Amino acid sequence: MTKIPVGETVASAYRFAFVELEKVIGAIWLPAIVLTIIDYFVNGSMLAARGAAMSSGDASQLAPVVAGQIGYVFIALLLKAVIAVAICREILKPLDRPQWLRFSLGGAEFRFIGTMLALVALVMLIALLCMIAGTSMAGAVPVAGLAPAEKTLGMAALIAFLLSPALIYLFVRLGTLALPGVVLEGGIGLERSWTLLKGNVGRMLLIMLAVGVPVMLVYLLLYGMILGPDSFLNPHINIIGDAAARQRYEIDIVHQTAARLPWLEGLNFILAPFLYGLWFAAPAFAYKALTNTKA
Repeated sequence: MTKIPVGETVASAYRFAFVELEKVIGAIWLPAIVLTIIDYFVNGSMLAARGAAMSSGDASQLAPVVAGQIGYVFIALLLKAVIAVAICREILKPLDRPQWLRFSLGGAEFRFIGTMLALVALVMLIALLCMIAGTSMAGAVPVAGLAPAEKTLGMAALIAFLLSPALIYLFVRLGTLALPGVVLEGGIGLERSWTLLKGNVGRMLLIMLAVGVPVMLVYLLLYGMILGPDSFLNPHINIIGDAAARQRYEIDIVHQTAARLPWLEGLNFILAPFLYGLWFAAPAFAYKALTNTKA
């Protein structure tokens, strides 16, 4: 059985994202710009509506913005599919010459969207099953001081936690190699990912942690520097039991985030080549090792 070389795959992903950065930028710059612009206006509208709703106590003001957010999710998914496929192709099926304008939208992109939606549907199904099991257990386990809904949510969360090792295994094996499978072999990639990762799930998980965790820690550090530590940890412990004071604090955080949104979106755009380059390159190099694919 072929084993994924963990160190070599991680090194290849970092080399691609940092040393060969011009390839990543060439593959993603246009969809990344479009995504950043849309993200800025959608998040700006959401923050403004949320601040107004919290100040007035009228949650109905959020309704039209939430509807817009649903549409935005599908647009963002489409653009990220364009980015993912472009990076994967750059590694597995590179062009003979540099190309600085790419915005392919065809079968591979839509199949990858189908893959993501299938995984989301699986998450929703598992959440539903946990809620059903939580409802059954909530009636059987007496817990004083909690409403029935709180008991159900608590039991569902406990079940999900206990099942987390199996769920991590399931999603790593099903999803991580779906992208290269989609690009080179067609279909939605889930079955191919499942087949290829037999005996390699632990290795693939280590690879994804190695390429995902460091850059996300850097992102969170820079994000916190822009917003300030108050956005992550409420320093006013004395207001935890004061609903009105807590609401004022939350409104302040919303306004603070809205005021610094241009900086936050700029951070997202600057880090996009590294985030996407690492996250989508690692599965491509792992697939390459498992299938002996020649670029």
